Amino acid sequence: MTLAEQFQKLLSQPNNAIVAVNRAESGPQITPVWYVWDGESFYFSTTKDRAKYRLIQHDPAISLLVEDGPTYIAAYGKAEVLEDNPEAIARKILEKYVPANKVEEYLPMTQAPGRIIVKLHPDQFVTSSQVLMQRA
Repeated sequence: MTLAEQFQKLLSQPNNAIVAVNRAESGPQITPVWYVWDGESFYFSTTKDRAKYRLIQHDPAISLLVEDGPTYIAAYGKAEVLEDNPEAIARKILEKYVPANKVEEYLPMTQAPGRIIVKLHPDQFVTSSQVLMQRA
């Protein structure tokens, strides 16, 4: 399923995504993150000492929202933790958000011990226009 051009454009911009993960006895835990979208999945980075990581380990169902005012896209699905923290993905995230001349300077921080990448391959998208996709 292909996202409409306006949503592809939105996802290519350096807007933060808001990630929501389930907490057992209260409302969701929400966090802004830098991310990349590869046309199939979202990727963002976190560390093993964060609540987000522990909560995903307990319940991998997450939501992710990207908006720029009137246009938004929400994605829902199961998170997959990439413990090996692929440098290529971390680099793509940096290339989206930091000036090109700073990527190499910041890259070692993305490879620090305890840092991981979370992958979300959405089961459903909801946009400012409609429900775009729902997998069975």
